[in-house]
Amino acid sequence: MVSGKFLGKDYRKFLEYNVGEATITILEYKGKGYYMVQEPKLESDAQETYNILIDYLYKSLKPLYTEKDPIGYIEGVLEEVAEELGVKEKYEKYYDILHYYILRDLIGYGKIDVPMKDPRVEELAVEGPGIPVAIVHRDVSEYPWLDTNIYFNSEEELRAYVQKLALRSGKHISTAYPILETRLPEGHRAALTLSKEVSGRGSSFVIRKFPEQPLTITHLLTLNTLSPLEAAYLWLIVEAQGLIFIIGAMASGKTTLLQSLTTLIPPDSRVITVEDTPELRLPHEHWDPLYTRRSYNPAEKWMSIDLHTLVKFAWRRRAEYIIVGEVRGEEVQVLVQASASGHGGLTTLHADTVDSMMVRLMSPPLNVKHSFLTLIWCIAVMKRLRDIRTHRIIRRLTSIYELEVEGNRIKPIEIFSWNPQLDKHLPENPYDVYEKSFRLKTLAKRYGISDEEVIVELQTRKEFLEKLVKEDIFDYDNVALRLFEFYSIKRHGDVFERDKS
Repeated sequence: MVSGKFLGKDYRKFLEYNVGEATITILEYKGKGYYMVQEPKLESDAQETYNILIDYLYKSLKPLYTEKDPIGYIEGVLEEVAEELGVKEKYEKYYDILHYYILRDLIGYGKIDVPMKDPRVEELAVEGPGIPVAIVHRDVSEYPWLDTNIYFNSEEELRAYVQKLALRSGKHISTAYPILETRLPEGHRAALTLSKEVSGRGSSFVIRKFPEQPLTITHLLTLNTLSPLEAAYLWLIVEAQGLIFIIGAMASGKTTLLQSLTTLIPPDSRVITVEDTPELRLPHEHWDPLYTRRSYNPAEKWMSIDLHTLVKFAWRRRAEYIIVGEVRGEEVQVLVQASASGHGGLTTLHADTVDSMMVRLMSPPLNVKHSFLTLIWCIAVMKRLRDIRTHRIIRRLTSIYELEVEGNRIKPIEIFSWNPQLDKHLPENPYDVYEKSFRLKTLAKRYGISDEEVIVELQTRKEFLEKLVKEDIFDYDNVALRLFEFYSIKRHGDVFERDKS
């Protein structure tokens, strides 16, 4: 069932599924997309009992973050509290529904608990009281945002909720400093504002969820985000410890592509990731994640640890690969210099085109020297587009470039391109890729092998990835396992195995 105003015949249902005890219905009504949540219903007697119990628990429970098993702790005191408050009979009668809402509101995320638990929801946003919570859904690309039937009814309610989110992350937000970027305990990234100090419609928040199961390279191949041949080409660059930049606008899929490429790193490698907020997840045993730390007190600014500091620190920690979630400042100089010293590197950068990327790199605050740009092995350009035929939002790797030096000029060479009319990634033949790519020719010289052997390696990896898709290997752990097996088989005599000397 869906909300009353959608009971007419003019709505179109996309999906219906369960998240725990709640039912999710995704539909279109008058050209707009909706994410409707139907939770178990609290009848009047159950609602009254809930109000009595929750009011008492809010005032009397010790902080739940001190408990190793907060659910067990609450369940252990509920029956005793119900008897003490004289509502034990009603508590036992409505046990299931009371249990659901008490745990939702005390341990979970309250009103937004269902979308927070829904693995298909990627982001949530609230712009103010009385405005529907909006979400980004992984499986519904027709609409960039879906409105929900969840509201915060007043500024007082929303302000209290924002303060609760800050407290949950171990931070503080107040009118003295009414904005906060923080990480929730599950790794979700939250950007909060309090009252109308800086946000005109009142308290607000945006939560970007940390995916339990990241999209894998096989997911991206199935979605036609990139082609198997493009993936094989990038795989060779990754294994050869080249420096790859992934560029694009906001929400174009840069981090998703970065995540999928990290699984292609040889499994015995020591890999360091550097991020503001945990978004990357690697299957490697010797993965060493580093995160920035921000101090909001001007007197304690020295306590902040930024990306630049961490990338320099990573260089000293004997990493074979250094991955920076996104470069925005002088940390990019250290990353490029690390590439010159033999480290593999991957990162993302906000830029629409290769030309705008190079302008950004050579301008403050990044300040990369012109001569260092040649250390970038390739640039993958991601775009978020609306398909005018289907009106679906799609993400495509529209180009892959290599940078070639011509005297004092650096010339971008397009190795792959995307044809929007055919929705195809070109070229489709490994011979054509090798003909364009001077980086692959460099690899042939480095390993002392023939042109034909590099082309065969491209084709082999392309077919391996196609086989994973054909066998429906999409789960993150299973994809990682098959990639590890691939390396295990090729370990002896593999011409692309890295020099350990």
